[in-house]
Amino acid sequence: MTYKYTLDRTSKKFSCPSCGKKTLVCYIEVETSRYLESTLGRCDRESKCAYHKSPSGNIPITSSVLQKIEEPSCHDDTVIGSYGRNYSNNNFVQYLRQYFCTTDIEGVIREYFIGTTTYWKGATIFWQVDHQMNVCAGKVMLYNGKNGKRVKKPRVFINWMHKVLQIDDFVLQQCLFGIHNLCDYKKGDTICIVESEKTAIIMSLFYPSYLWLATGSKTNLKLSVLKPLKDYKIIVYPDKSEYKSWNIKVEAFQKMGYTIICSDFLEDFKACEGADLADVMI
Repeated sequence: MTYKYTLDRTSKKFSCPSCGKKTLVCYIEVETSRYLESTLGRCDRESKCAYHKSPSGNIPITSSVLQKIEEPSCHDDTVIGSYGRNYSNNNFVQYLRQYFCTTDIEGVIREYFIGTTTYWKGATIFWQVDHQMNVCAGKVMLYNGKNGKRVKKPRVFINWMHKVLQIDDFVLQQCLFGIHNLCDYKKGDTICIVESEKTAIIMSLFYPSYLWLATGSKTNLKLSVLKPLKDYKIIVYPDKSEYKSWNIKVEAFQKMGYTIICSDFLEDFKACEGADLADVMI
């Protein structure tokens, strides 16, 4: 269903009225792409700020034009190979070399279609390829090659390949990162879901017998991305302090017939807020 107003899908951020950080995703009017007033939006600092003010009168609208606009886009299949090299200049891959052997790293690069781009020096591309092998998206992120943390100063370095490639009218519709590997597993197998792409990759190196997937964000654990996993056993591992919000969603999925549980492992573990499984394992 399409609504009159929606959160902006571009990477543009504004100053949050609550925390003051430039992390506010503003609402736009769907038909005109016009931004609403600057106080209407959701802060990306979901755990530490959680500011969210939505516009009033956000009624459902339907039109053939809108339906055509919202048809999801895909990248050409050849795009992954175009960025499948230069790993000596990939900060994330260099970080992995501190803990894992070359053979295993090369294997996980192939398995998860990890890419490299010079858009930012040392940046990584996490391609989102769905279970039907459609290249839905490519998320560009910059990591520190020594400690494996995301670079957040002087700003957060996250972008999308359709923006980098300047593809006009690209309609982003995400899938679970790594779900293209579902073909290697049979119905009834256990699938593990974490939040970050980095964590899914590292956990697959520690526990390769399971398929590790990533939502890419706290808010992307939703029915639309889970549908291909209806016949599988699912365990979700929220980051530290996020168990409550993810478990509410999991309980709703259970009522829809999904075999899914939410692990509270990190809640009982002595780790800082926001820590994930990769932090604990490393």
